[in-house]
Order: sequence, then structure tokens, then C-alpha cells
Amino acid sequence: MHEAARENDVEELRRLLDEEPGLVEAEAGYVRLHERPLHAACSEASMEAACFLLDRGADMDTRNRYGQTPLMRACMAGRAEVVRLLLAKGADPALRDENSGTALMWASSNREHPGCDHVAVIRLLLEDGRVPVDARDLSGRTALWWACFYEYAERARVLLLEGGADHTIANDEGMTPMARARRMDYHETVQLLEVRALRHATY
Repeated sequence: MHEAARENDVEELRRLLDEEPGLVEAEAGYVRLHERPLHAACSEASMEAACFLLDRGADMDTRNRYGQTPLMRACMAGRAEVVRLLLAKGADPALRDENSGTALMWASSNREHPGCDHVAVIRLLLEDGRVPVDARDLSGRTALWWACFYEYAERARVLLLEGGADHTIANDEGMTPMARARRMDYHETVQLLEVRALRHATY
């Protein structure tokens, strides 16, 4: 099931589910994540497979071992088209994982790879509006904090300018996004935050 979902093999999924419908929520120990087939389809942007699994009753808000939903996995992988599908189908973007992380945090923090578009995902989540842009995880980190932590300047720009993210929120150790960017010499991110701070001070 999981391999067929990753490979976008709808015919194999249909064959398996026709034989045993309960496999739609089959749990796999793939890299110890204990994910369902829908997780696999969403993380690989297997659109046809994701649509088919949803039509067969897959739970959009099911969790893996770390509390991550299929939507979070799609956000992590920068799969904008899958995120759009899940939101349209009613997936809940406000759910939290085991560290109180949100889908927006995953979109703001995960690494780049071919075929991903984390900026588009962030915009979709901001437009949806159900995830507070300044939500904090268990260590006090926000989506903006994560974007600055990894020097994703364009993601930080969207969070600031389009989402109105608060650049002054520090994590539980007292480190703000600006402090992190300065410590790591992330010049573009520092400049972005300085401009934001200046504009904020003039209001």
C-alpha cells in the first residue's frame, strides 16, 4: 500500500483496497514513522493516489508516530498542490504534532529539494487563516523563528510581509529571530528583519 501510494500507482491501490478495504489505514513502520498510505502519497506529491485514498475514506487528520498529519508531511515536503487539495477537502491545519509544531512551522523550516515550493505552501496556509502565524511550539519557536534559523529568507519575507509575523518573539532561551540570524551571519535575513523592525518602530 505505502509503496503504491508513494509511486502514485492508483491501479495497485485499487486492487489492494478492493481485496481488503481496511488497508486504507494500514500502518507501516517505514523509517519508524508508522505512517498510513495517505502520509506516503502526500509527502511524495502523488496527487492521484491521494485523491483516490481520500475517496476510499482515508482519514485526512490521522497521525504518524510523531503526531504529524498528512498535511504536515505535505508541508514538510513543499508539496503545494497536495496542500491545496487537503485544505479544500477539509484537513485541519491547526492541529499540532507531539512538539506542538504546526503545518506552518513545517513549511517554514524543512529543507529544499527538487520539486518543492515551501513559499507557495506558506502562502496557502496564510490564506487559509486557521493557523496563527505566531503560534509557538514547546520551545517557544514560531514559524518565523524557524525560517530565520535555517536562513530561508524568502519564507521569512512572506511570513513577515504577507502574514504579519511578529519578529520580536523569542524562544524559551530568549533568542529572537534577529539574534539567531546575526549569530549565524545570515546577512539577507538580518537586513530583512532590520527593515521590518524599522517600519514597526515608525508606526
